[in-house]
Amino acid sequence: MENTVTKFVVSADTVKPVTDAINSGLNTLIPIGIGIMATFIGISLIKRVIYTFL
Repeated sequence: MENTVTKFVVSADTVKPVTDAINSGLNTLIPIGIGIMATFIGISLIKRVIYTFL
């Protein structure tokens, strides 16, 4: 008797939960990241303006 190994087929249905999880994570993290980056840029600009007039 010969042992055979069945092939694992990757299809769109197999990968869909992974892509959905990545997309939902990105939809959450990108606005938060943009807000944090904008805060840091705003703080650095305010510091430059204050030090310019002092």
